[in-house]
Amino acid sequence: MNRIKLTFAFLFLLSISIAAQNNAKQEQVNTPVTINRTEVHKITSVVNGNLYPIYVALPGSYNYTNETYPVVFMLDAYSSFGTMTQMVRLLAFNKELPELIIVGISSEGGSKEFNYNRMRDYTPTELKSEKEKLAIPVSGGGKKFLEFIKEELIPFVESKYRIKKDDKTLVGHSLGGLFVFYTLFSEPNMFNKFVAISPALMLDDEFILKQEKSFAEKNSKLNASVYTTIGSLEDSTFIKPWNHLVASIKSHSFEGLKLKSEIANNETHYTIIPYIATHGLKAVFEK
Repeated sequence: MNRIKLTFAFLFLLSISIAAQNNAKQEQVNTPVTINRTEVHKITSVVNGNLYPIYVALPGSYNYTNETYPVVFMLDAYSSFGTMTQMVRLLAFNKELPELIIVGISSEGGSKEFNYNRMRDYTPTELKSEKEKLAIPVSGGGKKFLEFIKEELIPFVESKYRIKKDDKTLVGHSLGGLFVFYTLFSEPNMFNKFVAISPALMLDDEFILKQEKSFAEKNSKLNASVYTTIGSLEDSTFIKPWNHLVASIKSHSFEGLKLKSEIANNETHYTIIPYIATHGLKAVFEK
């Protein structure tokens, strides 16, 4: 009888041990999904005092060669870094893009902080109309943010990675697209390629349109490759200012400018985001 009890006790303990091992294995399996060949650096800007997590995605061949690579600086990395990285890698695999280093400028905190920070950093002017201030309560940090990119971020990237210093691209969507155009007409030599998707050009009474016209009064050359698009299903408050700016740029016939603009059929303000890679980067890297 005692032998039977001992046997049952042994089997009971064995079953507990197996269950514990299975739970341990399950815990090991449930690890966060990460993107291979990516790194995160945190930079606190001297210019504006803000902390920026910088996401970097390296191409597959980076650790096996001594080559240099074109670099793409992307805004809104908090929300779109994964989409951008994977699309670029697929297109490079299919020889539709060269291998690229992606540098994503992200934001600390959650979505609330992300929205606050992008409103502050991507707007070149302080918005004054009550209607705009309701939608964008903080604004006007664009000049300092651009200085952070020029004086701090680009030198950091150049010192740490093998990039082609003469092949830099800036990409952005919505407020990010607004900032891309602001950069184009403020610091046209900082980047040589620009991709602006669904830019929020209506802000501050179409400030960017005025900036472009002022730029044209002093400059006949603009050595840049630019791609911009707007979704056909977007609100007219986005489409009309975009049409105004594109028409104005074309009317000035800048020497050295390669501009491609198109309306994306059946795309909304958010479904169009992959155009950054699938159309925008393909256009500016087209030989």
